[in-house]
Amino acid sequence: MTDTSPDFGVRTEYTDPVRRLLSIGESWENDPAKWPDYAAKFGLGSEHIAELIRLACDTVLYGGDSDSAEVWAPVHARRVLGQLRAEESVLPLLAFLKSAELDDDLTDMELPVVFGLIGATAIPSIAAFIWDQSASPFPAPTAIAGIKEIARRHPACRGECISVLGRLLERPGDTDPAVKGFAVSALIDLEAVEAIDAIRDAFRRESVDISIAGDEEDVEVALRLRERRATPAPHYQAFPTGRFGPLDESQDTAVSPRPVKVGRNNPCPCGSGKKYKKCCLA
Repeated sequence: MTDTSPDFGVRTEYTDPVRRLLSIGESWENDPAKWPDYAAKFGLGSEHIAELIRLACDTVLYGGDSDSAEVWAPVHARRVLGQLRAEESVLPLLAFLKSAELDDDLTDMELPVVFGLIGATAIPSIAAFIWDQSASPFPAPTAIAGIKEIARRHPACRGECISVLGRLLERPGDTDPAVKGFAVSALIDLEAVEAIDAIRDAFRRESVDISIAGDEEDVEVALRLRERRATPAPHYQAFPTGRFGPLDESQDTAVSPRPVKVGRNNPCPCGSGKKYKKCCLA
């Protein structure tokens, strides 16, 4: 396979028809059904994938003038890669996600959709990435969301995707409790009742951050395995170990359990008013 690894931070020149993406401008639409047919509209095809990957991973453009049309070009490039089901873009996009400079809400929302469009061929690379990044709550949750999107868009892959998330819950050692919390949340969204044993084991080993998707009873209610809680709801505070550090027990950290789950871009459960990823998750 041709090496398409991005050269982060180095602005490259682009040629037509890829260059035409630099002039499209703003687009917040996260539903791929409402995206343009880029291939038909701009004459883009598999022969342009390497250049599209460079554009999708162009951090200089990402750091450009927020009012310019060019700053949106990487967004359009990754959408094209999804529409083309470009398997060779998965590793560069994951590397881009991991880059320290990256802090972009639209990327967090759209990359899982792009991976979902690419489908089954993306699963091994994303699974390996989650495994490697499991000790950090950033950027594993976005990759976990990618696995969920693949399962949603490609029902034939559902079993494999649930297995990936289940193995993450079974992993001992340095896996961040928040990462396991996001895996549980994804399994709930997939209505993965078949994963309940792995979920229960993870909670009983006290290795899941319950501020993400609730505790074991909350999960069982969400999966319709019980009608209601049998015990009083706990305080849904951030997990007291790992990246989060010790909690200040003098603070009231109670927050609502699921269905209001805590995503990276949701308000932090500690009540600070900041986004989760810029507060306790950071």
